[in-house]
Amino acid sequence: MAQIALMWAGQLGPAGFRRLMSNLGSAMAVLQAPAEELSRPSLGLEADQVEAICVLSELLPSIEEEIEALGEHNVAVVCDFEPDYPQILQRIANPPPVLCIAGQLLPIDDPAVAIVGTRRPTEEGYQMAYELGRAFGEEGVTVVSGLAQGCDTAAHTGALAGGGRTIAVLGSGITVIHPRQNVELSSQIAKRGAVISEAPPSVHPTAARLIARNRLQSGLARGVIVVESAQQGGAMQTAKNARRQNRELYAVYWTEGHEQRAGNSRLLGEGAQLITGPDQVPAVSKALHLHKQEMERQQASATTQQRLFSEE
Repeated sequence: MAQIALMWAGQLGPAGFRRLMSNLGSAMAVLQAPAEELSRPSLGLEADQVEAICVLSELLPSIEEEIEALGEHNVAVVCDFEPDYPQILQRIANPPPVLCIAGQLLPIDDPAVAIVGTRRPTEEGYQMAYELGRAFGEEGVTVVSGLAQGCDTAAHTGALAGGGRTIAVLGSGITVIHPRQNVELSSQIAKRGAVISEAPPSVHPTAARLIARNRLQSGLARGVIVVESAQQGGAMQTAKNARRQNRELYAVYWTEGHEQRAGNSRLLGEGAQLITGPDQVPAVSKALHLHKQEMERQQASATTQQRLFSEE
């Protein structure tokens, strides 16, 4: 409960939260710390953050009530130390300490593929996102995207049409579906996958939250496909995160140029793998499974080495 309180009402991000944990040891220790201790320069807190944290103990009953209310609407609140937390996210930089999950994340959601692109795609771009989503759904590979208009909507819709699972990552609170046109789509996704958010339940989307959620789209997947993107935007940020997280990165190759495809050309020029359509989905699916196997092998090897060193 203390960890949830810190993330929902303590004005902290994941990095700030972990800095407090490394200095004070536990979320409850943070809540019990006096203002003088929280104001230490080494903790890096602003005055308004210290003030917010100092009253969190008084808010615990209302936060518990909010969690219970979410549960009544089939929304789970999961901390990063709990078994239902997605293991794949624990290995990215600054994983969210708390997630709200409408629906259910399942073991079969790894490996997944993130399909992203502009909110204003061309007709061909929208169709490509839909067909890729549908092909992955038929292949049994979970599709991750951001519930935005355009390519995200097409990818989610295609995955559902293909009988597959899909995960929507929000840049808002779990009770604030954005855009409003996708409320019904989000409900369908929760029945055949999950809608997730790291933000407090009732907050609205902001530029910072939308940027932050991009690392979760790539983090939940083993590979990212950029369908159609200009030089700047969320899809390019997700591609950047994919490289940082050592994910497979693909970009759709278009024979005809368009300002909404300039980002694709740039990514392909920088080494992204080329994809031309849904006929390549089986090959990509195989690559995603191999990526999972290799990362798990490396993790197991690192764990063994740590155990050996600790025994010396």
